[in-house]
Amino acid sequence: MDEDRITGAAKEFGGKVKGAAAELTGNRQTQAEEKATELKGSAQNLYGQAKDTLSDAADQAREFAGDAFDRARERYPDAQRLYRQGSAALRPHAQESPLGLAILAGAIGYLLALVIHGRR
Repeated sequence: MDEDRITGAAKEFGGKVKGAAAELTGNRQTQAEEKATELKGSAQNLYGQAKDTLSDAADQAREFAGDAFDRARERYPDAQRLYRQGSAALRPHAQESPLGLAILAGAIGYLLALVIHGRR
């Protein structure tokens, strides 16, 4: 649980308790101050919840990507070796003519998009 959630919940609760006490005594200024404290606590709590949710989503994405990588490695054991060979073969050409390689990559991407999506 995020520290902002704990602090926010404590402020929210404290604001409610003090606000209720101020309501009993009829002190409007204290009521307003404690309502503000309660709202600040609620906002901080929501911020902490959002951080927790994003953190959980990032953890799940990381886990999913790791599982996909492991499955791919099992299914295609030579892929990493072939990738390294291809990188080594293309590196000198990329250093000589980076613009030509970028144009080639763009053309390949365009052709792949045509194959995947077809002509319309």
